Amino acid sequence: MSSSNYKKLLRFSLTHLRSVFPPSSSEQDETHYQHGIPGIPTDGRVVLLKNSNNGAQIYLVGTVHISEQSAETVQKVIDYVRPDVVAVELCKGRAEGIVDWKPEDDSLYKLFRESMRAPGGLCMKIGIFFLSCWYRRLHANGTFPGLEFKVAIEESSRVGATYFCIDQDSDVTLQQVSKVFSFNSLRKVYTRILDELKKPRQMIQHHTDFIDVEYTRSLVKEMGSYQKKLWPEFSEVMLEDRDKFMFSNLRSFQGKVVAVVGMGHMDGIELLWKGAEEDDRKQHPLDLKLRVSHGHSE
Repeated sequence: MSSSNYKKLLRFSLTHLRSVFPPSSSEQDETHYQHGIPGIPTDGRVVLLKNSNNGAQIYLVGTVHISEQSAETVQKVIDYVRPDVVAVELCKGRAEGIVDWKPEDDSLYKLFRESMRAPGGLCMKIGIFFLSCWYRRLHANGTFPGLEFKVAIEESSRVGATYFCIDQDSDVTLQQVSKVFSFNSLRKVYTRILDELKKPRQMIQHHTDFIDVEYTRSLVKEMGSYQKKLWPEFSEVMLEDRDKFMFSNLRSFQGKVVAVVGMGHMDGIELLWKGAEEDDRKQHPLDLKLRVSHGHSE
């Protein structure tokens, strides 16, 4: 299974919903965790999660996968924090695909062949091929989906951190998606791809620049709520199940960690984190007081 195919399917839902919720210049984000990193806005795109069990500090960076600005933020956060661990919203196969991607990987023959090898039935395979064609167009116009993950992996090596892939295997997710993917879903994908292919180059470039500047935590939350209402089974597989998987991995880390995930996963991970911290307080109140006295407080 090609890693690029998985990323295309993963991001389709948010890309589609951006046309439903045009951003407003007057929109204000709600207050989120503070992170203490100079030069990085405290608008919720970067948050600090603390593990009261082991004192770990998790700097969670929420990104837009076709955003150069997101990649720059990842680089700045890693450079300042100098983490012990860099965690990315990838599985091993997807990480290799991002690091090893070459322009010849976008040949129509190769895209079609890889799409036909994807898990699921014919409907799923055709849908992935349509999405592959759309991402081929983005590549041709100078946009590299997943650039922030490539930057995170490269920066981890530069600062001497270990990088970990914290997402579940892409084949597992695609198998689950194939169970809820219908010909009606395929029609929506096909319509979206045709609309994008009709746009001239400058419009596509403007679209990605627009996302870089305008998309906020509160807007992504709105879009996620709409997606869940429109297609709850898909939302469960692509967001909620994977939020739980990545949260579980993040809770296991010690020391300083920079974790890079799509912005659509941040609310779910934060909610799970808050629940785990509250459970720890209830189950081990004395231990928590001792940890606080040694400087491991929230």
